[in-house]
Amino acid sequence: MIGWARRKWRLRNRRHRNRRERGVALLIVITWLALMIALVGEFTFGTSVDAAQAANARDELRAHYLARSGVNLSRLLIKIQSKFVEPVMGQVQKMFQSSMGTGQSGATGSTAASSDASSMGLGISLRVTDYADLLMGFFSGSKDEVASLGSLIGLDISQAKGLGMKSGRFDAEITPEDGKIDLNCGGGYENKDQQLNVFRLLAGLTYSPRYDRLFSEANSDGQFVSRLDVARALIDWADSNDQMFSPEGASAAEDYHYDATKDRYRAHDNRYDSLEEIKQVRGVSDEFLEAFGPYLTVYPNSDPARKCRVNLGTISNRQGGDCAPLVMGVIRAAAMTDPTKAATADSAILDDAKLYPVATILCDRASAGGFDSLDSFVKILMKPETAVLSDDPRYRILQGMKPLVGVDRGTLDTVAYVGPPRTYRVVATGTSGKVKKKITAILDTQRLVEFPMTLNIQSEQAAGVLQYWREE
Repeated sequence: MIGWARRKWRLRNRRHRNRRERGVALLIVITWLALMIALVGEFTFGTSVDAAQAANARDELRAHYLARSGVNLSRLLIKIQSKFVEPVMGQVQKMFQSSMGTGQSGATGSTAASSDASSMGLGISLRVTDYADLLMGFFSGSKDEVASLGSLIGLDISQAKGLGMKSGRFDAEITPEDGKIDLNCGGGYENKDQQLNVFRLLAGLTYSPRYDRLFSEANSDGQFVSRLDVARALIDWADSNDQMFSPEGASAAEDYHYDATKDRYRAHDNRYDSLEEIKQVRGVSDEFLEAFGPYLTVYPNSDPARKCRVNLGTISNRQGGDCAPLVMGVIRAAAMTDPTKAATADSAILDDAKLYPVATILCDRASAGGFDSLDSFVKILMKPETAVLSDDPRYRILQGMKPLVGVDRGTLDTVAYVGPPRTYRVVATGTSGKVKKKITAILDTQRLVEFPMTLNIQSEQAAGVLQYWREE
């Protein structure tokens, strides 16, 4: 009996020991599985992050070069415009004007129509750069987009090579900078005539009552500034002396007190490096830059023949969205020989309700066909109702208006001119995946090449010399 009980006790102990051993093994397995899950999760997460970083770096590089491709194609279009289109359009314009002048008193039909067109000041203008977005589609769009674009102009490009892209796309917008007020033109060494022109244009641009709020509220420093104060400050920031600009010719020290602000600094007293720099000028706020920034520039060189004038041959509604405020400013600058008095021979020039409809018609004409000369601009300015249809809401307003007094070919020539563009702004964007790159470049087609990149310097200069480059 004793032996049997002993064997039974040993068997029971062995069972309990086996059960305890099975619990330890289960705990080891669970611990091992948890460790492996953590390791696999960490490895998977690290691999996903590395793959995303690699894809992002790839898209960054691809988007960068796509944007650069947009800039390079824009330079090609600018070269085509300056070397081929403008000379051809000049000859066509001469032929058009000569045919207009052949009308006789008894002419009928097409000759009479030509006489009517001549009286309206019609001109012919073609800017390839205005169609940059459409032309870019042949190179940056998909195969289907390229085929559809080709069908629009009646071309079968199914066998063409090098058109379209498998992934990513780029686009570019090209606008002339000459049709803006050049703040740098009155900078550098003092030139009273140029400074006075810039001052008149700034006074005319900011005169409209719609901008009263910008000059009736205190700025961040608690100071009030007038329109003429801001115009003076913009000129004094860019000139090389420390004397305050005065249209009357009086001499006084600059007293803008830039060193009295919280973040002290001194006036630049040299040309602007970028348009954003004007925010450092006393009286210039974010609202001021938003309102007038599209009509200001600092990039065109101070060409002696230009005399700080605005190129009316390059303005359009594509530039800043609405060129009417700029046109109104140019007209008022031409009429106000003394901006400090804000008086002209015709009160209608200072009345927005009368001048704005005229400016919109001039902008529509500039966007559609452009101006071949100041004479065509003045003709529409004197008789704007001839440039709109009778069912246009502006027709009745303009029909009863008298011709503006104080603005003619001579006065307008002091602040504006018509000619081919010299300086272009190119805004190119490249998109690859979720990455988008934008490059802003300023190209000057008449500036000398200081550091040529090719052996053909003339060809490089014709495509525009880089004056500004920013990537974001």
